[in-house]
Amino acid sequence: MKQALIKGAKSDEWYTPIETVRTMLDVFPPKTGDKIILPFDTDKSNFTKIITREYDPLAIYGINDFLNKEYEFDYLITNPPYSNKDEIIARCIETGRPCVLVLPIDTLVGYKGINCLVRQI
Repeated sequence: MKQALIKGAKSDEWYTPIETVRTMLDVFPPKTGDKIILPFDTDKSNFTKIITREYDPLAIYGINDFLNKEYEFDYLITNPPYSNKDEIIARCIETGRPCVLVLPIDTLVGYKGINCLVRQI
């Protein structure tokens, strides 16, 4: 990722390191039998590789319309594009289901609905 930034890459497509994926799954593991979605991941994603191999071989990934279409799922995990993080965070909250998002902590500072989250805690 650092090299891409140095080269001036302007893309929201970043592949999460396998260590980060493992940490996220250790801290927030899906339940056995959960129907899992990875809306912003491709088949090359470490999230997709680990989830489909170790948790849910039928996990759905590569969803292009997550923000405006209902999906049946029990657990969501992904590294979403930061360019529309506010909409993604709001949509995850709206689903009422467990959603694990890999985001830099300072992303939440700019999230317009952070006061809503603080009240829920």
